[in-house]
Amino acid sequence: MTDPATEPTTAEMLPVADGSRVRTVVGALLRRHRGRTAAVVVLFLAAAALGVVMPACLGRIVDAVASDAGLSVVSGWVAAAAVGAVGAVALTLWATRVLTGLVQDLLAELREDVFASAMRLPVSAVDDGERADLLSRVTGDVDSVAEAGGNVAPTLLSAGFAIGVSAVALAAVDPWLALAGLASAPCYVLGTRAFLRRSRVVFRTVRVREASRSQAVLDAVDGAETLAAFAGTDHALERIRERAAASIDAQIEGVRVANRLFRWINSGELVGLSAILATGFLLNLQGTITVGLVTTAALLFHRLFDPVGRLIFGLDDIQRATVGLARLVGVIDLAAASSAMPESPSPVGGAAGGVAAAPGIRVRDLTFRYPTTDRGIAEVTIDVPPGTTTALVGTSGSGKSTLARVVAGHHPPTSGRVLVGHTPYYLSQELHHFRGSIADNLRLGAPDASRDEMVSALRAVGAEWAVTALQDDPTADPTGSRPSPVPLDEGRIQQLAVARAFLADPAIVILDEATADVGLHHRDAVEAAIAVLRTDRTALLIAHRLEQAATADRIAVFADGRIVQDGTHADLLASPGPYRESWLAHSPHPTQHTEPTREAETP
Repeated sequence: MTDPATEPTTAEMLPVADGSRVRTVVGALLRRHRGRTAAVVVLFLAAAALGVVMPACLGRIVDAVASDAGLSVVSGWVAAAAVGAVGAVALTLWATRVLTGLVQDLLAELREDVFASAMRLPVSAVDDGERADLLSRVTGDVDSVAEAGGNVAPTLLSAGFAIGVSAVALAAVDPWLALAGLASAPCYVLGTRAFLRRSRVVFRTVRVREASRSQAVLDAVDGAETLAAFAGTDHALERIRERAAASIDAQIEGVRVANRLFRWINSGELVGLSAILATGFLLNLQGTITVGLVTTAALLFHRLFDPVGRLIFGLDDIQRATVGLARLVGVIDLAAASSAMPESPSPVGGAAGGVAAAPGIRVRDLTFRYPTTDRGIAEVTIDVPPGTTTALVGTSGSGKSTLARVVAGHHPPTSGRVLVGHTPYYLSQELHHFRGSIADNLRLGAPDASRDEMVSALRAVGAEWAVTALQDDPTADPTGSRPSPVPLDEGRIQQLAVARAFLADPAIVILDEATADVGLHHRDAVEAAIAVLRTDRTALLIAHRLEQAATADRIAVFADGRIVQDGTHADLLASPGPYRESWLAHSPHPTQHTEPTREAETP
């Protein structure tokens, strides 16, 4: 078995697009809105140009005061500075508003593309035991891109134009002062390169480890009872602890990377401003430049502090958004590639050799590997005779649910064969109550079912509460706006699912931990309903509790994707192995089912 504490690498996750592919997708989105994109550029450029008016006017004020030009001249330059400042703010607000609307529209389109792509993905691409990777992409990554686009993009775009215009204005004041300001460039360049080189790796690692941690939590919650039955709780908790610690370590490293960038930026500001003031002092001594121009140059360079800091520190958010975009585009590309691939042959075959197909299940040397993790089942052979129930038990990730999904036709086998006499009816632990009335929900399994047939199905599975609601108002929707005396909790929703299967009247049913998400209050009722559904049918029962498995005609114990024990409940209790160990460890009354030997009594 794969060590559950082992952290999945990026290669085990869904694919991640490269930088060129991300740029292509973003460029395609922007081309859909060329006019608004151009308007954003013009407005931010104009706002940046007005932003240099104040430093220029303040320099003129210094010269005017030094030359005793008079109050009227000084007042004129003050008024010009005020007009420039107000105009810059107004244009910046206007540009930000236009950009925000554009970004929100682009994000809405991207979000729709990602969700549509996720829905088109084949089950085998994501149902590989690390489904939290897809979950983290359509939640956390979408949120990080939305945050960067809605909050960071206006700030960084404004900062970028401010830096460009200020640099041009500084060169126009005096080329020597501009060159002096370039003394800060090595600090900025070296710091930024180190940050970009390290942060991309760190932030991608953070996202992967967060997904890995989430998966460990999901596995522990979903399989809590199975883990308890097979004494795997401590192992699962250790897996969560190790993955959480790895996630925290990655985030701490991200903070260290940002702190190193802080030091480079502060050093650059100190070196650059000192160089400009020293150069200005020398030029003023030579009479080639006025104190006002030196003041203007110093203010222009000082004006760069904020946008440069915002731009460089914004790279933190940009890196996160870029990684998020790469992961989202990876989902889109995977869906496109999957759609382009020819359909795999059905794993469900009829009986071989001309023998009439009976409503049973035959699995021969079956191997299936998930494409993203290479986990699954290997060389599984098992028979479920017609009219009998075979239970599959094992810890989370042992392969029991994978076998059920391959038999149900969700995944094509890598090798081997699955022979079934009839199309299986698959009932999972996921709870679904569909929009509409109780009758609408039941008819999803049998569209032509009469009212009497629905009542019979509900009574067969012990859902008298639904019979009453159906008889009172067969079109009523218990979840609608009208008050209803029938609250639909998880137990009743699953009872409806069993009744729906009962109406469909399948010859073969696959019950994949169908009571795992049902609360204790309704568990007995749902298990009784499932027992009725299994009667006189061929059933493959994935059990998360050994008490469920004990009711089956035969039990197969899974580990590492293989069957390690196979037999009746009594046979397995009489033989040393994981099933007997788990039964004796967790059954409150083990002696009611077997008389353990002295060896079996030893913990």
